[in-house]
Amino acid sequence: MAFENLTPAEQIRYCRNKLARLDELESQVRGMPSTSQNLETLRDLATARREYTKALKRLENPSLWQRTNRWVNDWAAEDRAKEAERKRRRGCVSCDGTGRVAGAGNWPENCRSCGGTGAYREYG
Repeated sequence: MAFENLTPAEQIRYCRNKLARLDELESQVRGMPSTSQNLETLRDLATARREYTKALKRLENPSLWQRTNRWVNDWAAEDRAKEAERKRRRGCVSCDGTGRVAGAGNWPENCRSCGGTGAYREYG
């Protein structure tokens, strides 16, 4: 799963886990003999640590715009869920959800719009 798709709490946990893993790797590399490759690895670990620390600070102390954006996204997701539920409960507009309409000579027959189910169908 992509980092952006995680919830803020999961993102914080992810960053903390990565920082703990970086600590382990750094202690392993520092226990090895000093070579140019090990020094380069330590620089790479320091760069990764800086980036994860920056991301963790941003997640733990979001700016006003980030908090507002998160609130708007949460509100929009709730609104989409409510709209989807409303559409599921809505009946067919042709037969008012009964599944039957008056046919030729006023004899009842199955609704053609919903196929006699009474459920709402979206076209297009």
